[in-house]
Amino acid sequence: MSLERCDIAIVGSGLTGMSAALAAYSRNPNQIIKIFGIPFDSNTAKKGEIENIPGINKVVGVDYVQQVITQIENLNAEFVKEDEPNKLEFINEDVTVITKNETHFQLITDSRNIKADAVIISTGLPELKHTIKGEDDFVHKGVSHCAVCDGALFRGKKVAIIGEGNFVARGALFLRKYCRKVTIICPNSTLDSDNRFLIKLSKSQNISFKYNINLESVEIFGSQLVEGVRFQEGEENKELTVNAVFVELKDKPDLTLLKDISLDITENGYIIKNAKNATNVEGIFTAGSISGEMDYIPILMGDGYKAGISVTEYLKK
Repeated sequence: MSLERCDIAIVGSGLTGMSAALAAYSRNPNQIIKIFGIPFDSNTAKKGEIENIPGINKVVGVDYVQQVITQIENLNAEFVKEDEPNKLEFINEDVTVITKNETHFQLITDSRNIKADAVIISTGLPELKHTIKGEDDFVHKGVSHCAVCDGALFRGKKVAIIGEGNFVARGALFLRKYCRKVTIICPNSTLDSDNRFLIKLSKSQNISFKYNINLESVEIFGSQLVEGVRFQEGEENKELTVNAVFVELKDKPDLTLLKDISLDITENGYIIKNAKNATNVEGIFTAGSISGEMDYIPILMGDGYKAGISVTEYLKK
């Protein structure tokens, strides 16, 4: 495994990380920037229709991700000569560990060993899996973790979606187009999503809600395929006949790849940053939901852009 180098390593290739790359590269196109991760695995790519980006009326998440990728590739082509290697490169692999010595950071993937002068952490919040009884038994047999990816496979069927927030609201609104009946199983007393989604959901005749459901009581059951879901509602044990269950839960930040670096974090595990997105470890910056930013695309993109500018200014010094 040969040692590569770059000026900036961006760990996380969602809209936050790509925005950081655009900012840093625009600020100084002589920098070598590597973006780690698979953009189409990002939360944005799984969001379905997006309507809160200023200047864009409506766009499907995966299409918008592709637009930003193309923008980055075009920007790279504008400044790189034919005989030069790419200055701005996507590496479609996850970083498994980051270490730091006196002069640089070292990032390891399955096939690469990279030396970087500065790092931006923008990995977002991972999906929370392996928490619902029966979930692991029926993956690809009626259990999915992406309503937008797999919803159309259950056209005309009854389905359930488990979770809360805008992500679940968007997923349910997507599923209603294809599925005969959509039941939202929410662990809290409210869905905690934007009111514009709640209004659409309440007007949808094929969507119903189950609130205050203890997720420990939920069980997905079936023989070879999903046949239903059981749960406790109040004092009653309930059972729904469904053909699919979409588990759309978000986990706390995963900082495993930074286990050898002592970052300051909040009580809830979010990375602490200052006004310039710098962490307590010199040379490491962070942006997006992993640092506690709200999960709204304009906010995440703006935070990433600010991190890209800040890291470029840091490297100048």
